Amino acid sequence: MKTKQFLKFVLLAFCICSVPFGCGAGNIAKKKASLMEVHKPGVIEKTGQNKRPDWTSERPFFEDNNGLHFTGGCMGGADYALTLRLAKSEATKNLLESIEIKARAEFSSAIQGKNRSESDLGRYVTDAVAWTVDNLKIGGIRQNRIYYEQVFDPISQSFKYNAWVKLEISKADYLKAKTDSSQKLLDKAIREKDEEAKEKALELLEKLRQEA
Repeated sequence: MKTKQFLKFVLLAFCICSVPFGCGAGNIAKKKASLMEVHKPGVIEKTGQNKRPDWTSERPFFEDNNGLHFTGGCMGGADYALTLRLAKSEATKNLLESIEIKARAEFSSAIQGKNRSESDLGRYVTDAVAWTVDNLKIGGIRQNRIYYEQVFDPISQSFKYNAWVKLEISKADYLKAKTDSSQKLLDKAIREKDEEAKEKALELLEKLRQEA
């Protein structure tokens, strides 16, 4: 009898203790959620759109029928102008790296020959890629879109800036840059009396002119 009474007492004590504990855990979770919401950065100003445009989350480089597109962004900047410059710098870096990879693959394929060694091929390809990039820097790169946000960070009690820049190169401008580079490639092969390279450069030049 005493044993049953003791067990009832233990069970009652456990239930009494467990109820406040459960409620307390729930309250703590709510408080944490509330604090997180209060300390969530808030957008103060933005460039017109109701929400951040989809293109800001696009991959750094993609190509479609309209041309070649490059995106770069910078978040948490302390100054609007600097943040925008850093975003454009990031987009430009993505552009140059992507163009170099794309042009290198295309020129390597075009001037690959039976008697071309790896170092000999690389010599022509490196020049052609550099000329293509230089041609685009002069007149082929266009700033297509800009988006920025001014955000208030309650933790640091300061304003921050987020910015994205989208650059693009039209198919026509890219083709022209490659055509001009192919002409220089032909001139180089003629100067160096490299008949195979000359033949390949002529074939490439003719193909590009047909595509234009």
